[in-house]
Amino acid sequence: MFKHRVLLFTLVLFTCIGFGVPSVSAGTIADRERHGRVTTIWTFDPTQSQLPEGIALDKEGNIYVGLYPTGQIWKITSDGQQSVFATLNVGTSGGGLVGITLDGMGGMYVCDATFEAATHGIWHVDQNGATTMLAALDPTGFPNAIALDKAGNLYVTDSYLGEIWKVSSSGEASVWIKSPLLDPASPTCCYGANGIEFDRGDLFVANTDLGTIVRIKPGEEDSAPRADVYVKSPALVGADGLSFDVRHNMYVTADYQNTLLEVTADGEIQTLATIKDGLDFPADTAFGEAHGQRTFLFWTSGGWNFMKPTIQKMDVGIPGAPLY
Repeated sequence: MFKHRVLLFTLVLFTCIGFGVPSVSAGTIADRERHGRVTTIWTFDPTQSQLPEGIALDKEGNIYVGLYPTGQIWKITSDGQQSVFATLNVGTSGGGLVGITLDGMGGMYVCDATFEAATHGIWHVDQNGATTMLAALDPTGFPNAIALDKAGNLYVTDSYLGEIWKVSSSGEASVWIKSPLLDPASPTCCYGANGIEFDRGDLFVANTDLGTIVRIKPGEEDSAPRADVYVKSPALVGADGLSFDVRHNMYVTADYQNTLLEVTADGEIQTLATIKDGLDFPADTAFGEAHGQRTFLFWTSGGWNFMKPTIQKMDVGIPGAPLY
């Protein structure tokens, strides 16, 4: 199922090129000097189904990356040692391993989109790699990315159903918000709500198909959360992963267009990296958490467009916002 939708992604990409997506400012000279060069730190073998999606980094500098088709989570140490940290069942219906996040206490949470009721949902992986299903979600949906709040609740985007699940630390799951702003372009194609992250108490969500970043203000007490469009641009068509720095600038990968973008705190969009830098369907993003890594933004390139999957990084010159 995922691969069929990727073919449609490619059609969207060439459609955008054909109609001439408006150019986006590359920023001032000072901006370009602040943003470092793209460095490829790991190259995968697509012939072995090594197509990366989710990424997270711990305070020791270890990188954890999920391989979508195989369900493997790799651990890559700061000195370049690679091992399989855990493996989840990805089912037989074209499903796969999607977003991952760490809780700062040795635990990991993973979106596993198997489309099979017994395994489809959110899994917990402990510090030894043991896996436990935390919450079963609607198997007609696509749980894609996760954000963790200070109380330990998980917020999970569903790219097919246009909603966000809230999952408690004990595994109780409910639809937190459902909105047309989170829907995909149509019921059959392709992806709505995708990357998700907190900033200043609000949740920000990338809508892949619509080229928007949606801001969701949590409701107070018993009031419902409220969604609005924070920024919209043709440059954001394909918006996938997103991360914030401590100055509230947002970094967004646009997988359809093979670009890495910065949305500044005042809403200006700048292109930081493109296909010329080796981006190939860039997906999830994460800032480094270890000493010396805090200003480095890392991302996966899934390789779905040109079969060149990688992990890459850039020094953006500003520390990432703490996640935990």
